[in-house]
Amino acid sequence: RAFSMQSTPNPAPAPHVLRGAHATDVTCALFASPSSSRAVHTADADGVVVAWDVRTRRMVGAPTRAHGASSGVLSMRSVARGVATQGRDGSVKFWALPGDGDGGDGEAVAAALGTEDVDARVSAGASRSFCRLASDGGEYVACAGAADGSIVVMRASDGKIVCVAPAVGGGDGDKDEDAKVGMATCVAFVPSRKTTPMVFAGYEDGSVILWALDIIDGGNPASTGLARVMWRARAHAETVLCASADASGTGAMSGGADGAAVRYAFDVDDDTHGVAVRIVRTHAPYANVVSSAMKQPGVSAVAIRADDKIVACGCWDGKVRVFEYKAKSKGRLLAVLKYHEDVVTDVAFAPDGSVLVSAARDGLVCLWPIFPQ
Repeated sequence: RAFSMQSTPNPAPAPHVLRGAHATDVTCALFASPSSSRAVHTADADGVVVAWDVRTRRMVGAPTRAHGASSGVLSMRSVARGVATQGRDGSVKFWALPGDGDGGDGEAVAAALGTEDVDARVSAGASRSFCRLASDGGEYVACAGAADGSIVVMRASDGKIVCVAPAVGGGDGDKDEDAKVGMATCVAFVPSRKTTPMVFAGYEDGSVILWALDIIDGGNPASTGLARVMWRARAHAETVLCASADASGTGAMSGGADGAAVRYAFDVDDDTHGVAVRIVRTHAPYANVVSSAMKQPGVSAVAIRADDKIVACGCWDGKVRVFEYKAKSKGRLLAVLKYHEDVVTDVAFAPDGSVLVSAARDGLVCLWPIFPQ
């Protein structure tokens, strides 16, 4: 297996490969603690979650069966109560981690998962789709709603729906505002500064929408807020597969089945609290970004490093492409990371930027020590 870098004077070392714990596709990866780069959690299509010690590159504790084998784990997200796991059957479960594992000397690394909070389990509201759960890292999570194309925002403590972004379009006109965008296929919370809470979502027809959330949390338990569209565009020629907002809340990235990765900038007006969105650049499809099964390009996962300097794109051809992210940069391709032999399903940066993790359908997890902060 080859490893190559482009436009870099000193190639990075080959990845550290974590193997032997997953018997099937690895679907997602997560650094559960925002202050720790010591432990990373991975999950697979059989519903198994595994914790790894990044330093020793060994599994910690016993794997946890988070969801049934018929459902598997679609995604994992950090929440105030610990970790949320999402199954392909639409269920969302919340787990308390046994430790935060901040990486201090002599401190134990958190085991796979602790106790499930059964009272907060969500069996309704989330849809049976490939739209991955999103989290603000605290009290709220969001995912695709029913098959009508809506998005639901839920309170992580009890699963109560506090806001709904309704289905968009439905007309037969040629205008973007009339066209039906289809199912929500990905969603990401935008860290808010002085603006109202927002989510950035991708849709089946290639559209992306920035939503302003009206969260009703408290008071009448039957009340639910309604989100409003702040900006909308058809940025991809095919379905949007993944989206991620940067830590500063001033931009985002999306990847699609068309093989393109699109960079957006959010210009916030501190006086009006309004947001103007512009497309900064599009990383066009590469001729060799081809899945052997699907014979077409695709960007299946994106992750923006916490310092907003670089972005990693996991692709259907098994490669991870790393680009400059800053809006004023040229958006250069910095690296092409080659090791996986099947579709890259997820990418994640450690909180301290020391390592990039990639998960793939080949059942492997790779740790890439590239471009440290």
